[in-house]
Amino acid sequence: MTNKKTQNRNTSGGFTLIETIVSIALFVVLALGVISLVSIMLTTVRQQGGLLADSDSARKVAFRIISEFRNAGASSTGAYALDTADNQTLIFYSNIDGGADVERVRYYMSNGSLYRGVIKPTGSPLAYNGGSEVTTEIQKNIANGANSLFYYYDGSYNGVTDNYLTQPVNVTLVRYIKIKMLVYNKAGVKNQTSYSVTVGGAIRGIKDNLGN
Repeated sequence: MTNKKTQNRNTSGGFTLIETIVSIALFVVLALGVISLVSIMLTTVRQQGGLLADSDSARKVAFRIISEFRNAGASSTGAYALDTADNQTLIFYSNIDGGADVERVRYYMSNGSLYRGVIKPTGSPLAYNGGSEVTTEIQKNIANGANSLFYYYDGSYNGVTDNYLTQPVNVTLVRYIKIKMLVYNKAGVKNQTSYSVTVGGAIRGIKDNLGN
């Protein structure tokens, strides 16, 4: 009788070694699962934040181009407001610094980046010297490749039908341009190799039936 009571006390009091090992193993598995889940959540948040920052930067670049294009006008030498309207190159004249003269502004793609070149007129009489162009890289990781970056429309454009002018474009017909910029996704968001930014605008001084 005494042995039986002692055995009952031993089996009912606390965890056995096997139970303890199993409990620890379950706790480790659960802890690793929680850590993995938190890590995935933080990575996703970081990736989404990076993607938003990158796309916001691209939108600012596109809106800057359109803002300068809206204010385009005759150059300081009397040249027409729009100089070049190619698929990946846009050249126009606009007073971008608020000074007395009008600058020649060139946006173009090269080696997967978008550049902005500015020439201030100099000399007497005034002239735009290509050697004095100040060039700045304004957007990296452009994914357009051979696809057009700039699209041009005449006065018949209604904002709905995508009836853009075919190359070569007669610059005197252009009333509206649209920028369709593709930028590689470097933030690492899954299932998205690139994102797009589309912005459009008209030269205020020569627009016909278009809005602002």
